[in-house]
Amino acid sequence: MSNLQLEDAFRSALIEIEQEKQQGVELTSSTRSAKQMRSYIENLEWNDKQLITFRDTLDQMIHDRSEKAQKAERLQTYRAKLINMARDLNMSYDELVTTMVDLESVKK
Repeated sequence: MSNLQLEDAFRSALIEIEQEKQQGVELTSSTRSAKQMRSYIENLEWNDKQLITFRDTLDQMIHDRSEKAQKAERLQTYRAKLINMARDLNMSYDELVTTMVDLESVKK
């Protein structure tokens, strides 16, 4: 191996090491592991109050997403029940919904 080839290999290795260091610090959509996220958060050098605020915000976001998913699931279950009821009554889904709306307006 010539000196030129050794220098080139050395440069390539240094570039690769630098890229690995940066990947450990950058938070991207491909960040998956807790180690990568922890490295990113530690690099922010936040104080305890900022970390607690961050944790509380994450907890709230997770709670909101969970509620949204549960709501979507309940809505889908309700729609399925309406579809089955329409079949039992030999009606189309639209006819059943229209009938339900008409009944609701008569109650008021």
